[in-house]
Amino acid sequence: MPARKSSSTEGSVETAALSAAPGAEVRSLEVVAEAIRTKVAAGEDAEAIQQELVVSPHVFRELLTHSYKMVGRAPEIFEYQERMRIGEIDG
Repeated sequence: MPARKSSSTEGSVETAALSAAPGAEVRSLEVVAEAIRTKVAAGEDAEAIQQELVVSPHVFRELLTHSYKMVGRAPEIFEYQERMRIGEIDG
């Protein structure tokens, strides 16, 4: 009898895709921005958050100040840096 996927395993794949932690895939800017805001609101140190989430200082400042939607290049810069981080683009 073939194995069946349970709904709990499907949910874990979806959750992994929406993780703010650095991994082998390009992360979503919105997910990383929300993680930064949550950690700052919890009182965590900004430098520690930046290092933990592996975000460049430029993008981190924009996300921290909530201005990434107003600055047209932040999403592009973030995606480029993510592709460099996972090795899709040579730096």
